[in-house]
Amino acid sequence: MRKAMMFCLILIAAVADAATDKRVHKTISLGADGSVSLDTHNGTIVVTTWNQPTVDVNARIEPGEWTSSDDVEKTQIKVTGSANNVRIESDYSDVPTRFTWFGVSRNLPLVHYTISMPATARLSIEDHNANVRVTGLRNDLRVSSHNGSVEVADLDGAAEIETHNGDVRVAYSRFAKSSSIETHNGGIDLRLPTSSRFHVNANGHHMDVNSEFPTVVTKSPREGRYVGDVTTARAAGIRQGAALPYNGVIARQRTDRLRRAGAARQASRPPSPRAASH
Repeated sequence: MRKAMMFCLILIAAVADAATDKRVHKTISLGADGSVSLDTHNGTIVVTTWNQPTVDVNARIEPGEWTSSDDVEKTQIKVTGSANNVRIESDYSDVPTRFTWFGVSRNLPLVHYTISMPATARLSIEDHNANVRVTGLRNDLRVSSHNGSVEVADLDGAAEIETHNGDVRVAYSRFAKSSSIETHNGGIDLRLPTSSRFHVNANGHHMDVNSEFPTVVTKSPREGRYVGDVTTARAAGIRQGAALPYNGVIARQRTDRLRRAGAARQASRPPSPRAASH
């Protein structure tokens, strides 16, 4: 009997815990050349694109460490906007501050976003402690993050990404706009089409640069800086996937990567991307 009672108690506790999640679904219209902005804190962000003139937002809110189901209920998802701009925000204003033995604290629930948006719209994301994944964007992307990774696939637009304590991976379907990528205590991995041409300007502390593109990259007299021009791998007869070591940032064709160890910033521009890190 005692075992049966324990089983029931555990089962009830598990069901009660599952019930603390809250789900929100909202849809709003947006023009093909509009913009989407997202402001959130803890959790995950997954953005995919489609050809529909709408933004579809699914959010799952769950308790984080030292948060309660009441905190989940008080966390709101705001989706506002017009035909030209949609703003998505995790609103924690009703989540209370608590007094503990360790002082005053305010712990926030996790919000997991799954968003579909027009492929040709612009996207801006600001988060703290959230991992970001964006796929299929055909316009410019801006991400400002802290303690989270950023992964971008099939991008046809400029990337402006800044993160702290997180790795950045960007794969371009077409490289035609300048991009700037900066991270502290993380790595940067850029993949570009084989036919890409760009200029690299990478600088930072404790940084190495590697490239699979046939590029002449030299280390500047200034410590931690690498500068060079990248010609097309195809014109040079370099097979895709060939490794061309290049201490600091890594560039690969189709697959092109620019990666650096430690804090880094990279910027790239049309016929030539520029990479810098610090």
